[in-house]
Amino acid sequence: MNIALIFAGGVGSRMNSRALPKQFLEIHGKPVIIHTLEHFENHPDIDAIAVALISGWHEHFRSLLRRFEITKVRWIVEGGATGQASRHRVLQAVAEECDTDSIVLFHDGVRPLINEQLISDNIEAVLAHGSAITCTKFNETVTVVHDAQITDVIPRDHIYAAQAPQSFRLGEILSLYDRAVADGEYDSIDSCSLMQRYGRPIRAVEGPRSNIKVTTAEDFYVCRTFFELLENQQIAGL
Repeated sequence: MNIALIFAGGVGSRMNSRALPKQFLEIHGKPVIIHTLEHFENHPDIDAIAVALISGWHEHFRSLLRRFEITKVRWIVEGGATGQASRHRVLQAVAEECDTDSIVLFHDGVRPLINEQLISDNIEAVLAHGSAITCTKFNETVTVVHDAQITDVIPRDHIYAAQAPQSFRLGEILSLYDRAVADGEYDSIDSCSLMQRYGRPIRAVEGPRSNIKVTTAEDFYVCRTFFELLENQQIAGL
């Protein structure tokens, strides 16, 4: 099986949105989380979806699934105190019902500009290499700053930003989350960092720069602009 693991446990503190968590804000007529889910819902190689969700919003979320006819969501798991805890909980829930060689794709619920090709590329990389970390080429000058002083300028030829999806075999990545907890690690940044920590090979998959995460108000407006651009291209038949 190929299973999308979608993380929607944030409250949007950097978004300054008091009424709704950021994943439920509407862009282009739909909540951000629905835009994200539709990419996996419509992908022919995705068999099921698991969602880690913020507490208190489960019924609202289920109503959105019904409204927008999202049928592949098979697990809805309460988000944990940290991102690592949420990822671990979802993995454990999926592992109770799925084979260890299943492919799992970790993705942010507020990263709605993913596309079909990127999902396919992640699955193919796991099949061929055992892992897939979506990366975007870093085009800015990279500096090291201490006390407002630039202490180093790093050549950017091989600098990439790790994004999502981050994809693995279920059994291997779950074993690393179990191991991290046993080692006293409860707040790792992401699955890529755990793979690196435990010396596992990690395969990069280059993704589009448009695959942004909606974290701040600026991200929200940039994302909205992308949706408007896509709509205009469709109207123009481009």
